[in-house]
Formats: sequence, C-alpha cells, structure tokens
Amino acid sequence: MSSTRTSQQPLDPLRAQSSRSSPALEVRQSDTRSPSPSRRRRSGSATIRIPHKVEDETPPQALFHQREVQQALNNARIVPGRLAQVLSGSVLHQEQGSSIQALYQQAVRLSTFQPPSSRIVGLVGDSGVGKSSLINSLLDKRDLARASNSGAACTCVVTEYHFHDRDDFVVHIDFFTREDLRRQFEELLRAFREHESSHGVEMTVEEREDLRRRSDLANNTFSASFTNRLMERPTMLLRAPFEEAISTMLTWTTEILSRSGREHDAQRQEVFDDISQCSIRLKELTSETGDRGQTSLWPFIRKLKVYLKSHILSRGLIIADLPGLRDLNSARQNVTERYVRQCHQIFAVTRIGRATTDVGVKEVFELARRASLVHVGVICTQSDDIRADEAKDDFRSERNRIVSKQRDIARDSQRIRELREEINDFGDVDGLSIDEGQELLEIQQELRDVELQKLIINIRNRKVSRDLRVRYESYPGGDDLKIFCISNTIYWDIREEPAAKAEPFLNLCGILDLRRYCTGIVADSHLRAATEYIKDDIPAFIGSVELWVQAGSGNASAERKQQILEVVSAAQNELDQVGSLIALTKDVLMIIYRQRAQQWSVDAGQASMDWNSFHHSSYSAFCRNYGTHFTNAIGYRCWNEEAIASMKNDMSGLWNTFNGDVEFYLDRTQTSINDIFRTVLRATSNPGNAHLLTHVQAALRTLTATLRHRKFLLLHAIQNITEDFQRKMSILQTDAFAPIRTSIVGQLMETAYHSANMEYGSGSDRRRKTIITSGFRSPNLFYDHRRQFQEKFREISDELQESVGEVIDQQLAFIEADLDTLRDENVVLESERNPEFRRTLGTEVERVREEMRRVARTIDDVVSTAREDTPMEGSET
Repeated sequence: MSSTRTSQQPLDPLRAQSSRSSPALEVRQSDTRSPSPSRRRRSGSATIRIPHKVEDETPPQALFHQREVQQALNNARIVPGRLAQVLSGSVLHQEQGSSIQALYQQAVRLSTFQPPSSRIVGLVGDSGVGKSSLINSLLDKRDLARASNSGAACTCVVTEYHFHDRDDFVVHIDFFTREDLRRQFEELLRAFREHESSHGVEMTVEEREDLRRRSDLANNTFSASFTNRLMERPTMLLRAPFEEAISTMLTWTTEILSRSGREHDAQRQEVFDDISQCSIRLKELTSETGDRGQTSLWPFIRKLKVYLKSHILSRGLIIADLPGLRDLNSARQNVTERYVRQCHQIFAVTRIGRATTDVGVKEVFELARRASLVHVGVICTQSDDIRADEAKDDFRSERNRIVSKQRDIARDSQRIRELREEINDFGDVDGLSIDEGQELLEIQQELRDVELQKLIINIRNRKVSRDLRVRYESYPGGDDLKIFCISNTIYWDIREEPAAKAEPFLNLCGILDLRRYCTGIVADSHLRAATEYIKDDIPAFIGSVELWVQAGSGNASAERKQQILEVVSAAQNELDQVGSLIALTKDVLMIIYRQRAQQWSVDAGQASMDWNSFHHSSYSAFCRNYGTHFTNAIGYRCWNEEAIASMKNDMSGLWNTFNGDVEFYLDRTQTSINDIFRTVLRATSNPGNAHLLTHVQAALRTLTATLRHRKFLLLHAIQNITEDFQRKMSILQTDAFAPIRTSIVGQLMETAYHSANMEYGSGSDRRRKTIITSGFRSPNLFYDHRRQFQEKFREISDELQESVGEVIDQQLAFIEADLDTLRDENVVLESERNPEFRRTLGTEVERVREEMRRVARTIDDVVSTAREDTPMEGSET
C-alpha cells in the first residue's frame, strides 16, 4: 500500500453563514444597535462562555451507557492493571516461558479491554439532500465532508468514517480494478451511442428520457475522467470502433492513476495533520474538480475510508456515506446494494419538504423488501426551512396556536418601537431603566420567536413522520420505523455558543437525538461484552494467579503430588472431549437442488418467453435496468424474481427446516459443553475430596471456581459465534432466493444483461431477446446457482467450525495452564522459591477479588432494576 503525508499550518476557518439562519440568529441579526452600557455590563459578566461538548451529551437510554455501568467498567479495568504492576515486581515476568510472564501478559491485555463490537450505519441519498452536512454534524467536524462547487457533493463514492485515537486524518483509497472499469466503460459508451442514434426511433417519452439520462451520465463520467484527452480526440466517443475506444480509455486510465501515485492493484493511503487539508483532498477525490482542464479521480474510485478522532465513532460506530440507489452507473449500484446489505442500520436521507414523495427513499425501501432488510429508517434534513405564514396554511389544525404566537411577537415589536421613541426623546443618560426595559422586551421577543419556530418545526416534523409511517408501514421494519428530522443549519449556527444558551437550539435541531440513537445501536453488544469481562474474564484470571500462589503454599510431598495428579487427570480426560463436538451437514438442501434444477430451468425459460411480447424499446429499457423496471404500459416487473419463483417456492420450506437443524446443532454443542464441564467440576469439587490435604483442597476450590468462569466464557463466545453465523446465514438466504442484482441469480445473469445492453442496430431486439431467454433457460443457470450456494455455505460453515474450534482451544489453553500450575514441578518450584513475592501477590489477589465482587454486584443491580422497569430503547425524534 502506498502512503503519503500532507501537513501544513492550520488555516483560519472561514465559516460562511448559511442563507437560512437559526431562530436565535435571525433575532440577533435584526438588532443592529450597539448594546447599552447596562447591557454590555451584563453580557460581559453573566454569561459563562463554555461551549457545548459532545462528550457531555446525554447518553443513549441503554444499560451500557448508564453511569453506574460505565463506572463499574472503569473500576474493573483498574484491577488487572494493579495485578500487572505487582506481577512486574518479580524478574520472573521477563523470563521467557515462565508462568508469571504469561500471567503478566494476560493482566496487561485485560487492563486495556474495549468492547470489540462495531456497527455500521449507512446513509443513502441523492446529491443535494444534505448528507455531507449531516455527516459533519454527526462527527462534529465542520466542513470535513464538503459539497462541490455546484453545491451538490458527488455521492458516487462509498465513503466510510472510522475512529482512530489520533489527532490526524488518514484516508484510504480503494480503486476499481481494470476489469471493473472495462465493464463500466462498455456500458457507458453503449448508452452514449444508443442515445445519439435514437433520433427517429419509436419509443415512449419515459424510455427516451431514460436513454437521455444514461447518455448524460456517460458524457459526464467520460468528461470528468478524460477531459484533455477527449478535447484532443473529440470524435472518439462516437466514431472510433467500439473496442478501440474502450482500449484507449483503459490506457488513459493507467496513465492517470500512475501519475496519481497508485501502484498496480494497490490501495493508497494519505495522511493529513489538518482537517482543512483533509477536507480539500476528500473533495478532490469525490467531486468534480471545477477545472475543465483537470482530471477527476472519482470515476476510478470504488471506496474511501477516513480515519479520524470523533466521539460518535469512538463507541464502535462506522458511518458510511452511500450513493443513491438511482445512480445509473450499474457498477456503483452494485457497490451500494452490496454495502447496504452489510449495514446494521440504514437511513434514507431526504429533504423534509419532499420526504413523502422522494423516489430515492422509496428505492431504499424497495431494496429492503427484496433483500429482506428490516433496519431501515428515514432522516429528513432542513427541518428549519419553514415559515410561520406557510405553516399556518399548511397545518390548519394548528393555525390558532401559530397565529397566537405571531400576535405576541407583534405586540412585543410594537412595545420595543415605543420604548425606542422614549429613549430618543429623553436621551440615554438618565434613562437606564427605560433601556433595561427595552432589553427585557427584546429578550422576551426573542424567546417568543424561538417558541414560534420550535412550534412550527415540531408540527411539521410530527406531520411528516406520521405520513412516512403510513406510506411505509407495509415494508419490512415499517412497524418500528425510525424517523429523525434534523437541521444542520441550526446546529452549526449555535454550535459555538455557550452551552446553556445553545442547549434549546441543539435539542431542536435533532442532531443530538440522532447521534444518541446511532451510539445506542452498539450498546447491547457492548453491555454483554462488558458483563462477560467483569463477571468471568477478570475473575478467571484472578483464579489463575491465585493457583500460582497456592502452588507454593504447601509442601511438595509425594502424597500431595499424587492427589493433585489424580484429580487433574480426571478433569483433563473429560475436557479432551470438548474439541470433538464440531460437525455440520447440508446434504438435504443439495439433494433437492439436484432433483429440481431441471424443472427450475424450464420454469425460468417459460417466464422469459413471456417477456418477448414486450415492445422492443420497453424490452431494451428492462435490459438496461437489469430486469427490474416500471413502465406505464407494462407496470412493475422483476424478471429475476419471476425466473426463480419456482425454486424459491420449493426451497423456502426446506430452508426453514434446515435452519432448525442448524439451531439444534448449535444448541447441542452448548449442551455438550455444559455436560462435560459438569463432569469436570464434579471431579474437582467432589465431597469425597475431603480426605485430601488442606492445601490441596484450597487449590481445588480455586480451580473449580476458575473452571466455572472458563465454562461461561466459552459459552458466551459460542453464543457470539452463533449470532454471527445466523447473520451470515440470513445474508446467504438473500443471496440464494432474492431477485436483487447482488444475489446469486443477479450475478449469474449480469453478463447476459450486459451483453444484451451492448446490442444495437438492425436486429438488436431479436438478439437481446435471444440472449436473455437463453440465459434463463440454460441448465447451467441453476447448476451454477447450486455450486455458488454450496461454496458460500461451505465457507460459512467452515468459518463456524473454525471459530468454535478456536474459542474452545483458547479456553482449553488457559485451563491447561491452570492444571500445569498444580501438577508441573517447575511451576511449583517457581512459586516456592519466591516466598516474599508470593505473599505480596497473594495479598493483592484477596484485595482485587473483593473489589471485583463489588463491581459485579453493581452490574447485577443495574440489570435487575432494568428488568423490573420498562425495557429501554434508543431515543427517536
């Protein structure tokens, strides 16, 4: 990976005010008088200018973010740190292979614990809806993601925002491969030429408009990519032989990327010390240059990753800026569709004024329906872009409240004018009380103005939210649709004001609620990880340290050694069975695939014959949209969905049965682990051990407690693996049976659609229909479908078995080390030969064990209280 670093002195930010101001600023800007002496005195002394801090915002209403849980987690981290300090007091912690070195390394690792889970929030929206400003507000980084010179950012490039605990900014650039670019150029050039040759060809208005839009996209993309070169060869796009034109553009691409520092098939990394320089670079990478003689890089870029320090990202969140699904470049449609399926929460972003009619929002919900995605919501931007006169006409039921607020403001304005006249008549020397009265009225007017603005904003927010819920209630997740109405303008207009003054406006802008919700998405998995850390990870480690202390506390008699070995050997024999639990079968699905594939091919071919009756221009439009399209004459059709309908019907019931078998296997694995550990614990805590020496009994009690923690850690790990497996199986189900372009059938038919789109001229309609029909009728379609399904499932099941094996091996390694502490002569001698260190360590173990009991009780109390109350959820506007 190539890497560059850019740094310079920070630039003075020129923060231009928006043409629309927040209510507070509107009032303040309308008052052009200099403040009176009394006003200057109060404004200089009464206001403490401590700005709002994101870190101080109210956390999500989730257990993990409760103050008691956070304090317990901080206290827990201190415990292994204290033990690491004590362990480092012996030279043994530097002795390679010693037990103390292994314990010291465990202590250091545990003291730096962070919940490992991350969650992706994807923001999908067309250019101009305010995504860049929204991302800046969420990150609390003004002007990081900036709009282009035309006022609309180029949203073609997927851009991820990740956390790193440094003050610089790192940008990773992932370029399209040469083959990706070849396919894009072919599609774009064909669209451009088809439009140019379509004059006089019979087609509907909507089909001609579709061709025009695709031609414009091709022209814009080629112009951005090869500006100077196309000026030198202006006829190439229309006149050069097709393959020659494609090869020429690929050669140009290689030259451009080589000059940009990109190595062959490598990613590029750039580092910036200053946010303004990072912002400029991001704009260069994602937008038109504004210079007709300069090449844009965005057509060659698949994805960007930006690493920065931002509070919202520090909680395990990844924010992704995604192109709109109506992007006509099919390669980028695929990138967005594939990425959306990875997101834990998807938000369609739109301007509030057109939220209920925005086709881009509907496209997101349609994809969610086809891909079985449930975590879909809507963010409405520009919630402040509303006037009281318009609101009272638009929302008749609230007209009286709005008019009443307007009358109050008018009365205040009249009284202020009267006071100004009095000041002019009597002068300012002896009229301080009048001046103070004017100030009081102006403050009162400002408050009323704010109340009015808040009223009309909230009225419209509620109205739009209700309408969206009605519109999308039948879609997946529609019964719990998350909707946020936000104003980036209000947020940045008031962001630097004192916290007390800014708070009501920040609450009104909706950014804080949205930020709180996004942070809360990660909370449940973090709580589980933190609970496991506090109740099992640290106590198991403390038990391992205590076993080392106890190993040297008794005498090394032959009787003691024999007693330890007998119990430990019995435990070892049982634990050896844990590693043999992994097995999984998928034969039933593959048998049905083989038996029914031929009939599925017949059914798919029959469906494709039905489409041959379409008018040639409509058929061509469906091909350009990869089989999923709508026309007034034909209506909505999805060719992929119709072609795989019989396969989906045959397999859906079997899939549910198969899923049940997998669940049974995973449950059986956990049950077997419980059974094995029960036998082991019976051996270590057997009442029959009462005849053993006192020191042996103490060591076995510690071992028993440690084994219990190890069992829980193993079961927790398998539960996490199970959830990840289930998520991957859900994705596989979508791959196998969904009609979307990134599913298996969509990818298998991609070449056929592309080939059909490359046809033009005389006889092209017949050739297109032959290509599509042959593609769906081919026996290879479902043979390849089965093969890809097998490969994907094998990969998932292998990952499951490997992951389960890894966590079993990890915990068994810890247990093995504990058993060695009791039975290994070298470890016993190591402990016996350091009596002073052993006593110091033993004293610390007793202290931290009691501390961990208190911390664990805190967690138990919080969880117990939550169960008694109403379940807490993320907040929503």
